[in-house]
Amino acid sequence: MKRLLLSAAIICALAIPVQAQLTLDSCLSMAKQHNCSIKTSELDIAIAEEVKKQVLWKYFPQVSISGMALASARPLIRMDVTKLGNNTESREFLSDVFTIVDSISNGGLRSDIELINWGMSANVMAIQPIYWGGMIVNGNKLAQLGIDAAKLQSAVAERDLLQQVEDTYWLVAGLQDKRATVKQAIQLLDTITEVAETAFQAGVVTKNDLLKVNLKRNEVATKALQLENGIHLASRALCQLVGLDYTSELNLQPVPIEDEITLNLTLEDVDASDRPEKELLELNIKAEELRKKITIGESLPHLAIGAVGGVTNYFDKYNWNVVGLVRLTVPLTGWGETAHKIKEHNLRIEKAKQMRTDLTQKMSLQNEQAYNMLTESIQLMLEHESAEQMAQDNYDISFMNYEAGICTMSELLESQTLLLTAKNNYTDACINYRSALRRFNDINKKTH
Repeated sequence: MKRLLLSAAIICALAIPVQAQLTLDSCLSMAKQHNCSIKTSELDIAIAEEVKKQVLWKYFPQVSISGMALASARPLIRMDVTKLGNNTESREFLSDVFTIVDSISNGGLRSDIELINWGMSANVMAIQPIYWGGMIVNGNKLAQLGIDAAKLQSAVAERDLLQQVEDTYWLVAGLQDKRATVKQAIQLLDTITEVAETAFQAGVVTKNDLLKVNLKRNEVATKALQLENGIHLASRALCQLVGLDYTSELNLQPVPIEDEITLNLTLEDVDASDRPEKELLELNIKAEELRKKITIGESLPHLAIGAVGGVTNYFDKYNWNVVGLVRLTVPLTGWGETAHKIKEHNLRIEKAKQMRTDLTQKMSLQNEQAYNMLTESIQLMLEHESAEQMAQDNYDISFMNYEAGICTMSELLESQTLLLTAKNNYTDACINYRSALRRFNDINKKTH
């Protein structure tokens, strides 16, 4: 009775309600749409484009408007016109003015002048850069490199994400396949138990055989529980990657059984010169060279033309004027600081070049590693496929021998264990192959 209840519990655990089947392509598509790393990389591109648009405005005139209004408690200008006459040199040039001054003095009128109690002014200034030491041009080039770098980083983020999604997808699918294998193992144990009970009732075997079967059943039940926990955690990880809410069992396509596979490429054919990581380092070198030019431009003369137009009213009368201007700025100090900044940029450029050389060597090793992993996974998959068939044949023979009384229960259970292990090993080999194939394709898109 206990054996029947245990079998029922295990089979119920292995028969969880499932959703509609998710394919690998649908998971990859959802990950591109909903994953946080993809969204943030898209925002980085948008940020870089906005920076480029900001720098583009440096080509256009810089226009500013200013205005002022004042009201004074006392006049801003106060003077006594009679005192101007004490200066003999002024009389010679202002004789007509002093005739009026004398008339004012002799006539008893006020001789002091008070001006500007209130007033206002408004100005518009436009400055158009003509030559800015190459800073504007190089700044725009640097902003464009920022966009290119953001796109490459987005490509790296998407590639790594899709690799992670595929690995997780096949992990869940593999665990579900192993669940089916465990279910099959339970069914085999049920068959073995029926045969053992019949043999025990006939007095052919002892009760120890029934005990060994029950112990084996407990072992398989433990594996089933571990599988369920693994499926739950891996499924939640997959849902997080693709942006799904995990509410119940995921229904994934089974791990495909691979046909005979041949790899036509050799290691010499592998080419990863278009890896985005290498392109990023190339952009880093170009960016540092542009920063160096911008630093040099800060110490060069700056030329701009412009115009100022305005209107004033300080004497109860509006006056306007327009003035054209040319502004030339020539830095005379700071060359020592600039020289050290240029040396700093040269060192950064040299550092970036060394990193590029180092990365090229590492990528060569990664190419060889990816190629070796792919060839090894193909070989292991073929070997485990053959081992699974051998284990199945061995179990079938052991079962027939046990029924004929020429094989012990221990030998039969051992063959059943070998079959379960062989099936799981073949599932793992298929998953490793698909993971290795994707990694190989990611670094060798051009030739594969």
